[in-house]
Amino acid sequence: MAKNKVDLGVNVDESVVEEQKKVSENQDKSVKNQKSPKNGKGKNAKKASNIGAKIAKYFREIISELKKVEWPKLNRTKNNPGVWANTGTVIVVVLFFLIIITAFDIGLLSLFKLLVGINA
Repeated sequence: MAKNKVDLGVNVDESVVEEQKKVSENQDKSVKNQKSPKNGKGKNAKKASNIGAKIAKYFREIISELKKVEWPKLNRTKNNPGVWANTGTVIVVVLFFLIIITAFDIGLLSLFKLLVGINA
């Protein structure tokens, strides 16, 4: 066990590490224990169920990670002007680039129509 440890400069609670290992082992076992449907389709049925299991696992992991996030309380973000200023900055930059990209798109489309000879 000591060989696998990496010094991150932070004290890590061993019980948390062990609990995370157990959770990941249980998830691996649950995926392995899922049986593919036997409907006579052969390899295609196995692939379809495998893809479905991977998609389901992906969404379970997303939900698991989002539960681990420490979300700030609404009143903390509501009273913080920095959050609204950053949000406003993002919206302005997105709108700016939207206008620029749309102008390039319209210009290149009209140039293409001139080159091809489409009169629309």
